[in-house]
Amino acid sequence: MLIVEDDMMIASDLEDILMTLGYEISGIADSFETVQQFAAFSTIALVDVNLRDGATGPRIGQYLASDFGVAVVMVTGSPELIETDLSKVIGLISKPAHPNLIRDVLEYLRTIREGERGVPPGGMRLFV
Repeated sequence: MLIVEDDMMIASDLEDILMTLGYEISGIADSFETVQQFAAFSTIALVDVNLRDGATGPRIGQYLASDFGVAVVMVTGSPELIETDLSKVIGLISKPAHPNLIRDVLEYLRTIREGERGVPPGGMRLFV
């Protein structure tokens, strides 16, 4: 599980939630450059839109999904800023994301990665 977030308090909160849910964290990245260090070790990524190097989150999401087969969900406080084609990204949730929503999103991702249909949780906007 890769966390792409430049606010260390938010990244730490996400890490705590994910570890409580039993997920192993492959890394926390705050830019496209740092994402490249963790991409090959990740199967799921939660990606913010605005990072240390600008609004690179959508590009990072497409990169992770296209080049590494990572299941990507954007996590942003500005969902209205998502205007680009995110055909490889699975969906989007808004910040602040409640731990129960994160749990439900990850369960949905697990279900679809196993080839099942699954039902996306309320509060998640799908792209695929």
